[in-house]
This record gives sequence, C-alpha cells and structure tokens, in this order.
Amino acid sequence: MEVCYRCGKQADFICPDCGSKICTAHMELRYTGPDRGFKSRYMCPVCWKVKRRVLNEQMIRTKDYKPKLYVFTKIPLK
Repeated sequence: MEVCYRCGKQADFICPDCGSKICTAHMELRYTGPDRGFKSRYMCPVCWKVKRRVLNEQMIRTKDYKPKLYVFTKIPLK
C-alpha cells in the first residue's frame, strides 16, 4: 500500500517526475475558482515548488499501480 509523504494516509496519486506519493488532501490547487470544466484541478505539490507543472491527469493512480516485484533466488554453482 502506498502512503502519502505528508500525512501517512493512503496515497491516491504517484508523480511520474519526482516519484512522490500524494493524497488528494495535500495536492496543490491548479485553479481556485468555480469549476470551469478543466480535466484536472490539482498539481503535484513537490513539483509545484520547483516551478514544474505536473497535473493529476498525468499522474499514476495508486489503484492501478503495480510495483515491480523482485524475487531473489540462490543459483547453485557448478
């Protein structure tokens, strides 16, 4: 289970640029006015601080995310 880097609750998105895991409560608002029909209203807060714009439509959802599983086995020497 992926957890938010700020609060420790379950994360909703993973940023593809910086790799931070974020819940929707800690995402940065893209537009604070009324709903204008934008596809994504939120941005990654870590990328937002360094002036990069990564919208939540470009992020990976944690419900669909499957982490890589590494299996280590001992190989007998001949």
